[in-house]
Amino acid sequence: MSNNLNARDEFLDTVRQALRQGADAKSADLTETSTPPDDATDVSARALYVLEQAMSGGETLLARLQESAEKAGCTVVRVGTTQEAGEYIQTVARGLKARSVVRSAHDVLDRIGVDAVLSADGVQVVLMAQEGDSDKESQRQSLRGRAAEAGIGITGVDYAIAETGSCVIVPRAGVSRLVSLLPPVHVAVVEAGQVLPSLDDLFLLRRRDFLQGKLGSYMSIISGPSRSADIEYTIVKGVHGPGEVHLVLLEDSLA
Repeated sequence: MSNNLNARDEFLDTVRQALRQGADAKSADLTETSTPPDDATDVSARALYVLEQAMSGGETLLARLQESAEKAGCTVVRVGTTQEAGEYIQTVARGLKARSVVRSAHDVLDRIGVDAVLSADGVQVVLMAQEGDSDKESQRQSLRGRAAEAGIGITGVDYAIAETGSCVIVPRAGVSRLVSLLPPVHVAVVEAGQVLPSLDDLFLLRRRDFLQGKLGSYMSIISGPSRSADIEYTIVKGVHGPGEVHLVLLEDSLA
């Protein structure tokens, strides 16, 4: 059993280092890893505490997230209202001269009014969600094509990690990983209260989801623009994902 624990801790440490993308190891506040208990009641109680800490530590965690994300190569902007968030997204689209964008079905994008803001500039906005039960494969292929042709992919997040500057997206109906992977630019809106201190907190919440039968098949952890050194060990951006990532940190839920 001890060998398994050591192997697990070594693996998680490797994940942390890979995700941190140059964050200052001396300033990081890392939590010691431990095997999550299997008692669902205990895990749920600990998960509730983590979520409460995320809500109460809003400003501090947003500041840490901004610092880590910028070190990871993201463009980070903090806005006070949903109107300001919409204006920033509009500015990004104008700067790129985007004619089409794809977006997820995260509620925050509806509150921002992304569709109306971009449509006013003649930008076609495609919601990456299937409609009805007819010809699902055809719809899937059509949406994939729209994502591949789009200039920008816009999402909310399920969580963000202050420790690593990462966004976490859990795919489900209307939330496809293709939105954050296929377009050359990804814009993610992060709300105060969604920011977790560390990866350990994320793993605890996912443990809770597993014990409740809600884990799903995978999740996406996005830490800055895509980087690859597959060719002659030279770092190249945008090969396996977007070459440009914008984080819009929405502060209005701090009020």
